Formats: sequence, C-alpha cells, structure tokens
Amino acid sequence: MAYLVVALLIGVPLAACLTLSALLYRRLFVPLRPDWLDDFTFTPWEFQADYEEADLVTVDGVTFGAWFFRQTGSPQVLVISPGHKGRRQDLLGIAVALWRKGFNVICYSYRGMPGSDRGPVTMGIREVQELAAVVALARRRVKGARIGLLGYSMGAVVSLLGAAGDPSVEALVLDSPFSDLRQVVRENVRSHALLPGAPFVAAVSVWLFLRHGIRLADSSPIAVLSGLEPRPLFFIHGGADATTSVQHSRRLYDAYRGPREIWIVQGAPHTGGYFMDRALYVERVAGFFARNLGLKTAGQLRLVEDEDEEVS
Repeated sequence: MAYLVVALLIGVPLAACLTLSALLYRRLFVPLRPDWLDDFTFTPWEFQADYEEADLVTVDGVTFGAWFFRQTGSPQVLVISPGHKGRRQDLLGIAVALWRKGFNVICYSYRGMPGSDRGPVTMGIREVQELAAVVALARRRVKGARIGLLGYSMGAVVSLLGAAGDPSVEALVLDSPFSDLRQVVRENVRSHALLPGAPFVAAVSVWLFLRHGIRLADSSPIAVLSGLEPRPLFFIHGGADATTSVQHSRRLYDAYRGPREIWIVQGAPHTGGYFMDRALYVERVAGFFARNLGLKTAGQLRLVEDEDEEVS
C-alpha cells in the first residue's frame, strides 16, 4: 500500500507535468492543420491593388508564398512579417494601407502554414530564412531598393533576428515583440497555469532540440540588438497585452543604443494597436518609414509628429 501511495505521489505530478509540456510544445511549435476553407480567403484582388503572386524557396528548401504590391518608380520596400502561425492573408489591411501611401509592400506566409511546405514553427529561428528570401525578391524587383521591416509579435522577432544579419535593412517597426522566448514562455505558464515556468521551458527545450535541432535560446532578440545599430527602431506595444507583456518592448527599447522610438497604445491587447485606431496607426508607421527611407510625402502622407510615448 505504501508503494502505491508513493507511486501516486510521484506519478500523478509527473504525468501532469509531461502532459502540460506536450500541450505547450504543440501550442508553440506544431503548425495548424490544413483546412478546406484555406483557399476561400481574401487576396489583394479584393482591394484592386497592383500586385503579383510570388512563390519563393528558402535556402533550406522550404517553398512558401508572398504577395508583392508594386509602386512603380518608388525604391522604398516594406516587408511585413505576420505573427505566430501567421500567413499573408492576416496582413492585408496594413499592407494595402501602406501600399496606398506610396510604398512597395511584400507580405508572406511562414513555413508550416497553409500554402507553404509543412514544417515546425520555430518562433523566428528558421523563419528568418523566409524573410531573407523575401528581401532577395525585393532587390530583384526594385532597383536600388531601400528596405524597411514591419513585424508583428513573432514576426517582430523574425525582423529583429533577420535584420541583425542583414545590414542593408534600413529601418524596423516592431509591434509587440518578445525580448527572449524563454522569458515570455515562463511568464505565460505562470500566468495561465499558475505554475513555475522554468521546468516546462526546460522540458520543451530538450524535446525541441532532440526533434529539430533547435535551441530556444536562439530566439532572443535582446541578444542581437547591438547588431542592429545604428539603424532606427520603432517599438509599438499594447498597454493591455496579456500575451507578451509591454515590459518586453520596454526592455528592448532601454537596451538599444541606436535611434529608437516607442509607442504604448493604452488599452490595446496583443498586436491590437492597429485596431484601436487604424488611421493613426497607419500614419505613424508610414511616417516613420517615410522619414527613414526617404519617401517623398507631398500630397499623400500626413506625417504624425507626436513625440508622446503614451497614447490612449
């Protein structure tokens, strides 16, 4: 009887820990299953935009899709990266709005997403290869391309990691990034499961490395910030973000030694700044890129000169 009690005292918590670790792994790294509705979505055609479809391949052989919105005669190109398990359809609103401001715009889908080759989500570690392929497309299509990056959540991390290795990228807008993957996972485990996050991060780290050769520590934007200097960064974060605390953007902002701006959108949830005030969001993002990529703004862009950090 005593052995049974001991077995239960050890086995039940261990089983619960393994189950939660498996759920955490699935939530973070297993891509969405294909669905028959995947082909029934909006495209740039609905917006009467001048665009082309591009099928691209990464250096590690992953095929994925992108939309390239053309602005003839403009060298400025904005590459927009979606969030966790995101795809290009998620970005149509902001992509079309920035295209109408005079920028060439490219948005794309990650590996593992519908329309792309199957593969694990890697929280920015391997997705930087999709970004690199898109930047290469921009340079092929646009003579003398001046490239800026806009990323959301994991896409902001992809932008940071990718730009650190590509000094030709000139400016970045980073909406709701995490400063370190291990830190944000620990915070979410504590918040949602009311458990210490470190053991689960350790378990997922081991499993991810054994299965895919990936280390969680490699998704750490704060570790690559010095590689971005002196390029300008614009951090945007929702003040009510319950997924990635606003402190992650503040930490990155405080640690960066190049030119930087920060906009905390009061009351906005995770990546919700755009939806709180679409017009203001577009003006501020477009204004930042116009100033730093040399876009002539006469007649089509009202630059917002609001230096306040907190916006309600």
